[in-house]
Amino acid sequence: MLRSTYAVIHLSAIDHNIRKARENLSPEVKLLAVIKANAYGHGLCEVGMHLDLNDDVAMFGVALCEEGMRLRDAGVKKPILILGVTDESHFGPVVEYDLIPAVFTAEHIRQLSAAADQLGVKAKAHLKIDTGMHRIGVCSPDELDNVLDAIESCPNVFLDGVFTHFAKSEEDAAFTAHQAARFEEAVARIRNRGLNPTVHAANSGAILGAAEKYSYNMVRLGIAMYGYHPDGVSTKDTGLKPALSLVSHISHLKQLASGMGVSYGQKYVTSKETAVATIPIGYGDGYKRCLSSKSSVLVGGVRCPQIGSICMDQIMADVTNVPDARVGDEVILIGSQGEESATADELASLAGTIS
Repeated sequence: MLRSTYAVIHLSAIDHNIRKARENLSPEVKLLAVIKANAYGHGLCEVGMHLDLNDDVAMFGVALCEEGMRLRDAGVKKPILILGVTDESHFGPVVEYDLIPAVFTAEHIRQLSAAADQLGVKAKAHLKIDTGMHRIGVCSPDELDNVLDAIESCPNVFLDGVFTHFAKSEEDAAFTAHQAARFEEAVARIRNRGLNPTVHAANSGAILGAAEKYSYNMVRLGIAMYGYHPDGVSTKDTGLKPALSLVSHISHLKQLASGMGVSYGQKYVTSKETAVATIPIGYGDGYKRCLSSKSSVLVGGVRCPQIGSICMDQIMADVTNVPDARVGDEVILIGSQGEESATADELASLAGTIS
């Protein structure tokens, strides 16, 4: 390893979180593991290959055709659903790599059918229903009928699934119930055509809070699989284990007298004699600049405030309360050290974002 700053991914924690989620589900309900966006930063192919061997996972969810192709090239065998929109030019690779696109227009069906016909195979699809997220999906009964007509006219397209996405499942039970009612109306319309696809709607919030209502045939486990509750505060109550630790090491130590400015703009000024540690991580690595003089790091099991403006590849921390700190000592930015811990929820709250 050439860098002293790195992320450690605890695959055993991901397995643990899947088991915790399954405790809320009936045995016959399948689980889709969402590994889009580089598995939420945990490593697309590494997590995918690991979970390909996990019997609790039936399917994977990605955002893009490219992600599915990378997983197949890495040797992943389980079904892969593309949750986002597939461009017309990508239906060929989708079929070639045995991926399952989300569809919600008659044109999608025709494009998928043409790609399947060219390769002489039958293609699978999952139909997306927009019940209130207003992102993608079929909105009206007429639109749904148009898509179903297209499916009936394309025998080489098999409707493997139908799904929707809850917008506020972790915080608004009434709106989630409204979405579920609209979804169930669409599912009934589909079944009236003689189709019997896999039905899924529950995301992490619904799995953790209302699985008995909204599990249907399958659920989609996203942020909770990596150890965090979508509401940003309930992780400890769920028994989830964060799967990522962000680690660095002290690269330099100095003693500053009172009244000394630190970093760009000299916005932070020491109020006393201060031991300052330099740590080789910055906003270029994703440690957001808006955390400047707000966050803290762990050194020697002690919480130490980060001080001064965060630079592109370095930050400074006040390690006065760690008198035996030395160059090379481990620094935890996310994770645990001794009795102390720093979470992605904590950093997210300070940065005005989500874990």
